[in-house]
Amino acid sequence: MNASIAHTPRHGASVKLQSQSGAIDGAVVLSPFFWNFRDDMWQTTHHVARVLAARVPTILVEPPVQWNPHNAEFRWHRIANGIFGRRMRHASERLGIFGRRGFPFGRLAPLRRIQEERNARALRRVLDGTGWRRVLLWHSFPYDSEALVDTIDCEQFVYHCLDDSPREEERRLVDRADVVFGVSRTIVDKYRARNPRTFLLPNGVDIELFDPDRAGLAPRPRDLPASGRILGFLGYVNYHVDLELLLKIARAFPRDHVVLVGRVPSGHTAPEGRQQAALEILGSLPNVRILGFKPTAQLPAYLHACDVCLIPFLRNRFNRQCDPLKFYQYMAMGKPVVSTPVTVARQYPEACGVAESDEEFIAAIADTLERGDSAREREARRAVARAHSWPALINGAWRMLEEIRTDRKQESSK
Repeated sequence: MNASIAHTPRHGASVKLQSQSGAIDGAVVLSPFFWNFRDDMWQTTHHVARVLAARVPTILVEPPVQWNPHNAEFRWHRIANGIFGRRMRHASERLGIFGRRGFPFGRLAPLRRIQEERNARALRRVLDGTGWRRVLLWHSFPYDSEALVDTIDCEQFVYHCLDDSPREEERRLVDRADVVFGVSRTIVDKYRARNPRTFLLPNGVDIELFDPDRAGLAPRPRDLPASGRILGFLGYVNYHVDLELLLKIARAFPRDHVVLVGRVPSGHTAPEGRQQAALEILGSLPNVRILGFKPTAQLPAYLHACDVCLIPFLRNRFNRQCDPLKFYQYMAMGKPVVSTPVTVARQYPEACGVAESDEEFIAAIADTLERGDSAREREARRAVARAHSWPALINGAWRMLEEIRTDRKQESSK
């Protein structure tokens, strides 16, 4: 029978369910990202929640509101919602969004514990109103989350590790999870010793949106150069990006354009020191355009105009363990890619140039521009993207979780 999320005024929203007996009948996604696309891009847990909601009614739990204006996640429009906003709102009929409330000085441990307990009780009330009996908990946010985890009586607990975290809380979550997914092989190797049910679940791409044929029909964005070759970067211009390398690239290709599409954050994730100095110089060069945030729906038009797409990440442990969404978006658009040695670039060397040094990076760009691109190469890249469509990935994970639940029941019945 059909399942749906229905609004009632008592707690902001309630979830009513009808489902087949014995199956997972609801999902809760603990997300590090707000359900907000006015000034933020779609991220991994947004896609996870949307695909899960096609199977069962789903609630995405947003992170706490940031009160510190220097934090990259601070937004003025979230402050009122963090105090007085509705607990529940709807992204679709089957996808509800739960807003965690908070107050200033949440960094103080006693106040933070009070806020965590209040949010946990509120989430428990919402879940009690759903009628769900077999809940899938999908967790990706190891920051003061354990009170929420404890309040959810779940049938199956998935911890989905999106990047490198030094927090002890993450290790405790990995230990207690029924299944752990990691976005890169380095993360899988890191946690399999702690939890043998640790598997690779890489990031993916919305292949319907990042469609080069459809993007080719859209008008060229007006803030792009009218002519000339474009070396493009898509994503946050933050402290993970090697801006000194980008400066070398801009100087090495003075007749071409380096275009950065994405927010330049302030606060704790902003570039610092030499990287900040490089960013300031980049902004002054005539062949560089720093365009800032663009809504996700507009990104394919920008990528369509690029001749080479770049992943110029700093060479450090965090970036070695990450799985950048931009890689799959570049692949879906069929674009040539040059990258520093992130894990996924090493995994697909036939589809992506991997550079160990700045000199190799610049040489790989020059080689790509000189030899051009073929239809066969573009199709090979798009094939990589099709294998990483969000429905393919999350539905595959769902089937794996079903098999694990079945095996567990058979073992317990012996």
